Amino acid sequence: MPPDNYPVYVKTGTFAVRQHGRQALQDMRPGDIVFAYLSGVQVIAGMFEVVSQTFEDTTPLVAGRHYPHRIRVRTLVALSEEDRVPYAAFEDRLNVAEEYDSFRAVVQRVIHPLPKVDEKVLEFLVRARQAADFDKVLVALDAYRQARAAEETPEPPLVREEPIPYSPPPSFDRVDALEAVIAWIEGQGFVYEPWQVAAYVTALRTKPFVILAGVTGTGKSKLPALVEAATGGHAHLIPVHPDWTDSADVLGYVDLQGRFRPGAVLRAAEAAQENPETHHTALIDEMNLARVEQYFAEVLSRIEDRRPALTGGFESLPLLNLSLTDADAAWGTIALPANFALVGTVNMDESAHSFSRKVLDRAFTLELADVHLTARPGTDETTMPTAWPVAAWYPRAIRLAGLSDLTDEEQAAVDRAIEVLDTLNGLLAPAQAQVAYRTRDEVALFVLHALEVADTFRTRTGDTVDPLDLALHMKVLPRLQGGHRALRFAVLGLLGWATTGAAFREEEDARAVIDAWEAAGRATVLPEAAYPRTAARLCLMWERLRMEGFTSFWV
Repeated sequence: MPPDNYPVYVKTGTFAVRQHGRQALQDMRPGDIVFAYLSGVQVIAGMFEVVSQTFEDTTPLVAGRHYPHRIRVRTLVALSEEDRVPYAAFEDRLNVAEEYDSFRAVVQRVIHPLPKVDEKVLEFLVRARQAADFDKVLVALDAYRQARAAEETPEPPLVREEPIPYSPPPSFDRVDALEAVIAWIEGQGFVYEPWQVAAYVTALRTKPFVILAGVTGTGKSKLPALVEAATGGHAHLIPVHPDWTDSADVLGYVDLQGRFRPGAVLRAAEAAQENPETHHTALIDEMNLARVEQYFAEVLSRIEDRRPALTGGFESLPLLNLSLTDADAAWGTIALPANFALVGTVNMDESAHSFSRKVLDRAFTLELADVHLTARPGTDETTMPTAWPVAAWYPRAIRLAGLSDLTDEEQAAVDRAIEVLDTLNGLLAPAQAQVAYRTRDEVALFVLHALEVADTFRTRTGDTVDPLDLALHMKVLPRLQGGHRALRFAVLGLLGWATTGAAFREEEDARAVIDAWEAAGRATVLPEAAYPRTAARLCLMWERLRMEGFTSFWV
């Protein structure tokens, strides 16, 4: 790294690169050891431990220079200028240099992985130069000797277990099972539209992060608990406090005595990891009483970093990036397992915080807005449904690239979703609100999963509800917020497209649609529109924009 950058990196606990070296940076994992080699002066200045995954940040780190690709580190040894290890001390001691004509070629890679024995050579030299703790020098020397001996002993071939590919749970009728859940919830005296339960279950299967919105009293907090009870799962209620400003209450922290205090979400994830045959949901109640981006950032990153699990489904890397004692080390292995989901409830009023696009892009936002006060909830003693196998919650894939063996009907549903999103991007572009690949994949997968339980996407009166209409309502509309001219043009165009299939260009074009919507009592659905629920919400958003000069998806 450039010598001028090094003090900034140490002070901020952040190493950064430009484009060159980005791939090697992405391969780093928490716990990896990094030696800081200062080019130009040709010395090793310190030894550091990686404590995060890679991330991108365009905030200036070094004045006048652009280093967007970054990783967090913890200082193990920072040598003074006079104690730094010169190139001559290790030029002929590193095995990695044997792969190149000169050590200069190693340095030109910016970041280069080292054999274990080379790591121990450098650690010994750094510890020796530090000379602050001779016991650590001896430990480093022993580690070097052991690494050298291990290098001379051939290792047995590495055997890797392959993750289990998706396959439907045997003897599980998904439609009958979901119908039983809907009937049981109705029988407990709760009023939900069948499509609301179906959309919630389908969204949670597609992406284990769902936000439930709506006015107070619509059953946002109750729905996850009811679904878990009906399917044989377990719900963990986690109330949010307004003073949450970091992940300490969510994931945990190390107290002044050095003991680790696990947070609520970490405990729930541990319960799921310890009981892999049971589905678990952590209900983050009143999620936006505090700023989600501050206390939930690490969890959001892990949700996007899921990968195939050996036992089926998808799991994340461990949630914690803390150095723990041996007594607490087990907490450092807790991840987001395949049988675990997160659901947040939100109230949008003056006491709550708004959501950033970063959060909304990573969630399905399901609004429980249909309130039927005259509906009489069922009171019959409906039989408790049979518990679902945990594999029933596994998605077919988490990206379109992971799909295979689609039927013609399934391929047509996926193609339709992609074509619609491509059209919408043309309307969203002026407002810089286009959707990207993550949203494309999640909308298409939601529609694909909904196809398996198509009959449950209906109203209480039996009218069919289009899953793609719901997906647009959940994944596209929450992104729209503001009052600038480009947003007005985008909302107006979307309203025309959702209603007639052709974008409106002038305000007068929308007059007849708005009049019909108002005549229907400002309904949540426009039955004659191409996308009835999306169109109705756009009517509300357009009216706010026209009357108040500002609009958003939220009340």
